[in-house]
Amino acid sequence: MDVFYSIQRDYVNTATFMTIGMGILKIIIILVLASIITRLASKGIRNFFKMKARVPGKVNEGREQTLIKLCENIVYYVIYFIAIVTILGLFGIELGPILASAGVLGLAIGFGAQGLVKDIVTGFFILFENQYGVGDKVRINGIEGAVEELGLRTTKIKGDNGEYFYLSNSSITQVANLTYATEQEEAAE
Repeated sequence: MDVFYSIQRDYVNTATFMTIGMGILKIIIILVLASIITRLASKGIRNFFKMKARVPGKVNEGREQTLIKLCENIVYYVIYFIAIVTILGLFGIELGPILASAGVLGLAIGFGAQGLVKDIVTGFFILFENQYGVGDKVRINGIEGAVEELGLRTTKIKGDNGEYFYLSNSSITQVANLTYATEQEEAAE
């Protein structure tokens, strides 16, 4: 019974609860702010692309959706990374050594994940060269169908018979964009 009383006297008091409560409140505030900022940034990105849609010579809708998703993901990860670093700072954790260690670890993982890096680099080229976009009818490596999703790492194609194909971007060697061929044929007529 004395042990229980001792623990209660030393650890369960108003000051301890206030300290813990304030810490939890700060974490909640940081996460709520991160969520609000992410939503506002997402709306800003979408509004930017809506305004751009009014400009003549805009990119096709599928590519536009891909770029919107890419921008939103980048903003999401950056904002939540900052939130996590801020939360760690609240606990008095030294961030310098952690960030340096993360950099070294990232370098080591980068060497081990060369395939992933290759997929991402190829995904950037596919996006920015406008080879194909969401909704385009394509034939990639002999697989024909409509592009359902175009990400930095993979391309998702819905085949003519309803099957879904997931292709890593680095494995894509041949692309025939049948949508462009159809548009050019219609323009020639």
